[in-house]
Amino acid sequence: MEDAAKILVRHPDQVGECPVWDAVRKGLIWTDNRSKRVYAYRPPDGGVETLVDGSQAYAFALQQDGSLLLFLSEARVALARDGAVSSVLDGLRGEETKRFNDVLVDRAGRVLGGLLDPAQDGSGVLYSLTPDRKATRLLDGLRLPNGMALSADERQLYLADTWAKQILVLDYDPHTGAATTPRVFIDLAAEEGYPDGLTLDAQGDMWIAMTEAWTVARYAPDGRLRQRIRLAARKPTSVAFGGADMRTLFITSAARQGTPGEEIGPAGGALLSIATDTQGRLENRTDWR
Repeated sequence: MEDAAKILVRHPDQVGECPVWDAVRKGLIWTDNRSKRVYAYRPPDGGVETLVDGSQAYAFALQQDGSLLLFLSEARVALARDGAVSSVLDGLRGEETKRFNDVLVDRAGRVLGGLLDPAQDGSGVLYSLTPDRKATRLLDGLRLPNGMALSADERQLYLADTWAKQILVLDYDPHTGAATTPRVFIDLAAEEGYPDGLTLDAQGDMWIAMTEAWTVARYAPDGRLRQRIRLAARKPTSVAFGGADMRTLFITSAARQGTPGEEIGPAGGALLSIATDTQGRLENRTDWR
């Protein structure tokens, strides 16, 4: 399937990331971490609002009160409310050289966050953070922890390890937040590109942004490839369902060149959307104060 994506916003983002549909705002929120901005796009008029300016948020989570929890470098966390940004966690002990990369919230309000050290391959870790600031290390030895999703019953946690070209699955306990028995769910070693952000739809299919491959790939719950959607952007970075009926797949992408002259495509750095035959689920919210 090709040329199915519609360009919604053409900034272009240097590294657009972390698309999240906010049902309260009735819009799609995402970050361009290199421009240090967080944006909101509101269909149907297509208006774009800058929610955060000047903070390099690699990811964020929605809060119960409508504010945003920002995840930054040096394992720091900040709160963005009404345009003002304030620190709520100065870092995690022993992880000061690392930055957050992607986050996910479970139904209990825990934030699952991957951290990486840009200068040290294989140092990626996955943490669970509670609103009372308790931090628990869940998994280490990751090459580049990236997109995550929980199954509908929150008994399975899926995690992309980008440079390893794998989607991992862990057994997850929604009552305690424990994540155990990591194993490979999809091995993408033979595929073009690398798995970046991902999401699950209501029927359990997994949608993966395959960065450097011009593609969003869709996999069945048993790991079989269902569909490839070709994009006009070389580096799709993440995906999220949204819209009034939750049937629109939003796609962020990057315009940043890895090497001088690298082709990024006519839609590189744009926010894109695709109408789908399935439905997504709203993201959970947390409540840090």
